[in-house]
Amino acid sequence: MEKNEFQQDIEIDLENLEVMATIQPELYFKYSSAYAEAKAEADHAKLQLDIMEAKLCRKARANPSSMGVHKVTNESIKEAVHVHPNYVSKYKKWIDAKEKEQKMCAAQNAMEHKKRMIEVSVQLQGREYFASPSKPHTPEQFKKRIAEQRKEKTHEKMVSKIRKRKKI
Repeated sequence: MEKNEFQQDIEIDLENLEVMATIQPELYFKYSSAYAEAKAEADHAKLQLDIMEAKLCRKARANPSSMGVHKVTNESIKEAVHVHPNYVSKYKKWIDAKEKEQKMCAAQNAMEHKKRMIEVSVQLQGREYFASPSKPHTPEQFKKRIAEQRKEKTHEKMVSKIRKRKKI
């Protein structure tokens, strides 16, 4: 999935809430399906990893010297298996599959959050929250106001620290 595609899918157009609400089930299904596929891929990768580990353990027990095992103990066999190139390769594939699964889970959660934000936006619109000309309510303007407030608080903290230093 392209990052730009996800960014477009996650955006909420406040001017077209009815459209956003209509297409949200499709988007949620799209990302839920992708998450399910990623989870299945991770499970398959884990299965392949477990199979590889079992085969290498069998091989190490049958012919310890072929795996570089000098003393046949469970711990030495486990160590030999975990450094074997085939095992390492399968392990990396499993890690990649788990990463994809986690990203898709986050995308699915983001779609759930978007659904909730659409609901909140519809409620606010019903209460004519966006109709008031006193303060701008677009997301960009809201983010700008928050950034300015944070900047002011930071400035106030710095000034108070300087004042405390001068009193001493």
